[in-house]
Amino acid sequence: MLIILSKSTFACSYESVLKLAENASSKGEKVAVLHIQDACVAATMELHCVRLADARIRLYALKADCEARGLLGKLGKDVKVIDYGEWVRLLMKDRENIVSWTS
Repeated sequence: MLIILSKSTFACSYESVLKLAENASSKGEKVAVLHIQDACVAATMELHCVRLADARIRLYALKADCEARGLLGKLGKDVKVIDYGEWVRLLMKDRENIVSWTS
């Protein structure tokens, strides 16, 4: 499962989607969270990153969006920065289910 987050944690609550991700991971599903647009801010928050990493959930952030917000040097240590080509690979090859979280 690939969960795509696009809104800042200040604009919406991530609790529901984080519970979904943790539940799927606990059942053995391969889960990843991709931070794009304003959600890249969450990829700088230690509590958010540690919670997902502890649940064996892969964390990604889109490089262009992090650069645009001046966040590249502030990302959590478990966050892998990817470009658009790697995003397409995640969508097309690595995940069967995709959830785009916008609220």
